[in-house]
Amino acid sequence: MIKIFILLLIISSSVNLIAQGILSTVGGKIYVGISAGPSFPLSDFGDNDPQNERSGYAKTGYIFEINGGIRLLNLFEISISAFRNSNSTDFTNLINSLNDANPGANLTGESKSWEIYGVLGGIGVSFPLPEKFIADIRVLGGYQNTSSPEILMKGIDQDTYVKIEGKTVSSPVYLGSVSTRFPLSNTLYLSFGFQYISSTGKFENVQTTTSINGEVDQSTISFERSMDAWGLNIGLKYLIL
Repeated sequence: MIKIFILLLIISSSVNLIAQGILSTVGGKIYVGISAGPSFPLSDFGDNDPQNERSGYAKTGYIFEINGGIRLLNLFEISISAFRNSNSTDFTNLINSLNDANPGANLTGESKSWEIYGVLGGIGVSFPLPEKFIADIRVLGGYQNTSSPEILMKGIDQDTYVKIEGKTVSSPVYLGSVSTRFPLSNTLYLSFGFQYISSTGKFENVQTTTSINGEVDQSTISFERSMDAWGLNIGLKYLIL
């Protein structure tokens, strides 16, 4: 029994020394960071097919993130994050389709951007790379609020228009990220990374109002829309402790 106890003590001490060595390499126990970069819409979010009622017509936008974490067991961390994702839109295909279906309507369109805000929490792991670089991997989950833009298309005649209302919905969101960082000082790092965001929101009773030469028709539709995106980012990570 004494031999087993001594052996366990030696193993525990060795593991702790190794972990402490890695911690001294990856740096710190508490950190905060910011990052920003382009956001590329995927799935329904980026689809521009007018025959797909779920199409979001989103274009490349940007994502901004504030994050922080507390390192546990030296290698692992509990991570939190808040982000904003904004994407403009392109309704060219939708306008062309409506004009083909309504000769002489001469519709032109305008729209605001998709606006998405989210808060997440999860886990991460860090490990050293050659040349002082450090790799960070995070897997997070949480909720986001998504505001789809109102779509308004007008004809030359003021009584000719098509209006699709915007909606704000909440939905679960998942984020995975991989990044590398390089020390600028003992407490400040410059990071470069890749991230993938996935969420599916339920849009209920979305109303479309169509007026052709004063003849008004209204309809509603409900559907689930995938709002996936991947992004590249550059940021700073500051070690508090």
